[in-house]
Amino acid sequence: MRIIIKLISYFLIFLFLLIFIEMVSITSKYQNRPFFSMDINNIRNPQIKKITRASDNFYTYLLLKFSKKHQKHLIQDDQNFKEIPEFKIIPAKKDNFTISNLNNQNNLNDWTRSHGNQSSNRFSNLSKINLTNVGNLELAWKFKFNEVHRDIQANPVIAEGKIFLPTTKNKVISIDAISGKKIWEFKTNATPARRGLIFWKKKDRSMIYFCAEKQLISLYSENGQPDTNFGKNGIVKLKNRCKISPVIIKNNLVIATVEPSLEVYNLETGKLLWKYYLKKKSKEKRYGGKRYDYSGGNPWGGISADVERGIVFITTGNAGSYFVGVNRPDNNSYSNSIIAIDIFNKKKLWDFQEIKHDIWNYDIPAPPILTSIKKNKISIDVVVAVSKTGNTIILDRLSGEPIFDFRQRKAPRSKLPGEKTAYYQPDLELPQPFAKQFFSKDDVTNISLESSEYINKEIENSNYGFFEPHELNKKTILFGFHGGAEWMGGSVNNDNGMMYITSHNIPTVGMIHETENKNSYYKYYSSFKRLLDENGYPGSKPPWGNLTALDLNSGKIKWQVPFGEYEELTKLGVSLTGTENFGGATGTAGDLIFATGTLDKKIRAFNSINGEEVWSYKMDYVGSGPPSIYSINDDQYIVVASTGSYSLSKPYSTEFGNLLYCFKLKKND
Repeated sequence: MRIIIKLISYFLIFLFLLIFIEMVSITSKYQNRPFFSMDINNIRNPQIKKITRASDNFYTYLLLKFSKKHQKHLIQDDQNFKEIPEFKIIPAKKDNFTISNLNNQNNLNDWTRSHGNQSSNRFSNLSKINLTNVGNLELAWKFKFNEVHRDIQANPVIAEGKIFLPTTKNKVISIDAISGKKIWEFKTNATPARRGLIFWKKKDRSMIYFCAEKQLISLYSENGQPDTNFGKNGIVKLKNRCKISPVIIKNNLVIATVEPSLEVYNLETGKLLWKYYLKKKSKEKRYGGKRYDYSGGNPWGGISADVERGIVFITTGNAGSYFVGVNRPDNNSYSNSIIAIDIFNKKKLWDFQEIKHDIWNYDIPAPPILTSIKKNKISIDVVVAVSKTGNTIILDRLSGEPIFDFRQRKAPRSKLPGEKTAYYQPDLELPQPFAKQFFSKDDVTNISLESSEYINKEIENSNYGFFEPHELNKKTILFGFHGGAEWMGGSVNNDNGMMYITSHNIPTVGMIHETENKNSYYKYYSSFKRLLDENGYPGSKPPWGNLTALDLNSGKIKWQVPFGEYEELTKLGVSLTGTENFGGATGTAGDLIFATGTLDKKIRAFNSINGEEVWSYKMDYVGSGPPSIYSINDDQYIVVASTGSYSLSKPYSTEFGNLLYCFKLKKND
């Protein structure tokens, strides 16, 4: 009997040690977190992970049900909420601005990165195509990919007379920018990042760098051959996926991974130099327990670089799970944030969080834009980020302080057991929101009596309003999840501080459910979908998509026009509706904005002064990325990918294409 007891004891000790070893993550000298960190997500063995989650879940259940301390905490927290004021303000920066170094140059003839340049401002100084002749644009060539697989979400990169871009499947290709003929292709064994590439020239070497899932790849731009000095035969294996375009500062190649982390590699060799984790420990213990949780947001929106100062700027999404934050208490620092990291000194300069403890999927989905604006007659360098909430956040480049008062309003408290929402959420007066933010009954569609009645019935007994938390087994209606800005971001003219941004206003309906599997790590799960009428049209009043001109200097909207149309509704006498869109806009010095991504498959040109549509062309498929602008031999070109979009609502999301369109002026112009 004693032998049996000893064996059981030894087994339990062994099991405990095994779990401990599996949960411990030993960090190297390059990392900014403690030597040991405990995190259930570090467990590699699925059986041990299952056992640990089950025991953790049971412990949580006991705490929630029987802990008087926890119940007392909730009561105290509720009392604190009642006593706080309705509004609070993070004051705007008044002085000691980051004076502009005049290095935020607009794009000229080349388009060296998917968002134009490393500042991600996606604006061209080219003006040969302008308001006087844009009507004379014609198709220069059309390139057809060999496969139809998915959408391309990047601007084509143009340099040295060539176009570079990922295909719809597992290739990166080069195309002659004048003729549209393929020059070379490089086949990858993983999907290239849909958010683009970067071209880099150093002395006599011209290179292409990009990510492909867990790979970082370097190719010679001339022939598409791997750089054998970079990693192993041109490939560096990554521990985590990378979905966005890199940036380059001197000899540092910088990427962001879904870990989430920022990683810095030697540009020549591909050697990892150091990394910074875009997450940090919660200030609160999980449900009063001993283990701390990590939270952070996936930097899928992108990164930008202030090359002269050696600083990269990153935008992050929300922490998971997206709609339930019970398993991630506190504000979830580094999620829904803009983060500035000094590459030369290997440290974080500042971070600024828009949404605290996000349970609405309100990402900051696009790369931060580096530009200059005028304040108090001073030209200052700023960081600009657009959000799914329809907010525009403008921060001083070096301090991270807001340029306009960042107004916060008292937010409703969650009724979901274990959910602790933040006291305050943003309610900005300036800059003015460019999209609808919070649903109300006044937003119900008016395109027909039948549609209105259908939607009113759909939203009966639902919750909606300013940052309304989700409730168990009850519908919540909101904008933002399929609204506001998306991954393509804005186009900014550095000369006058105007930003042009495409957005949409699509309401969603969702609900929180209790997990039936008692061994699940998550007590709740969510179900969300677009709020559509019986004919598949959005359940809110049009416009459902907009193009907006926002003056970053004043924070005020100069003009806003519907973007896209349902032609069948137009024929029925419904005014221009706009549509859901995932393409994006590109501005030019010719007083034009070229934009695409609408359900009607058109690429359009707008007058940047007043928003008037001045040209359009219907493509075979929905435009899937913003246009790129370039010039060769005194001819100006507009090139855009037409590959459909998985992000759109059905049936549009099911129609993928395989085309690249290029336009230029007729020969006589």
